[in-house]
Formats: sequence, C-alpha cells, structure tokens
Amino acid sequence: MSAGSPPLACAGPCAAARGRAWRSWRNAGLAMLGAWLLLAAWTPPEDAAWSVCLFRRVTHVECPTCGMTRALSLLAHGRPAASLAKHPLAAPLAAEAALLWLLAPLALVRGWRPPRAWLRAWAVAHGAALLIVWGARLVA
Repeated sequence: MSAGSPPLACAGPCAAARGRAWRSWRNAGLAMLGAWLLLAAWTPPEDAAWSVCLFRRVTHVECPTCGMTRALSLLAHGRPAASLAKHPLAAPLAAEAALLWLLAPLALVRGWRPPRAWLRAWAVAHGAALLIVWGARLVA
C-alpha cells in the first residue's frame, strides 16, 4: 500500500463512510435496474411531436439529448439499430453506466478515487460528443 492510501480495514467514521458508499452503490444499481425495466415496459410513441423535452417544446428545435429516452427504450426492447437511429449516444451511454457501476466495487474496496483531471476530461468529452451530435442534427 502506498503512502496516503486509506487502509483496507477501518473503524468508526471510516467504516460508516464505507457503509454509506456501499449502500449508494447498491441503490444506484437498483435505480438503474428500475429505470431499465420501465424503459423496457414502455413503448415510445412514434409521433415526433410528442416530447418530454421542454427546450424542444419551447423552441421547436431539438436539444443535444432529444431522442435519448426513446433510444434507451428501444435499446431495452432489444432494438439497437432503431436506438442508434433515434440517438447515436444512447447505447454507449448505457454501456458506460453499466461498466462504471460494475467497476465501482473495485474503487470502493481499494479506496480509490479518480483524479479531478480525469473527471474534467470525461465531462468535456461527453459534452463535446453531445455538441457534435447536436450540430450534425441541426445541419442535416
């Protein structure tokens, strides 16, 4: 173990924090499972006028995430090609969320946290991907 790494076994406030972290991980998994089951049970309407997006309703222009809910629902129905047509980032986002959830126990056990620079780069990459998709949609 390197200097500055938290011990694997801890007591008191450290143990309470670890317990909260594990409960948060479990609850996040249950929330994702519940959302996936809801998306699998819901059949999105094909009517393009139907939208939960406030930006689209007000401006009549699609936002960067317009179609994401429908795309995730189609993915949950086992229709990846239709999902890709609705929003090309839905499948990568779902895969990324599942992968991060599966890898989180390693971070919890080892007490590891990603460096802030990684988190910034991750957020910028996601924002850039959304803006690129949005720009392509606006041009098309």
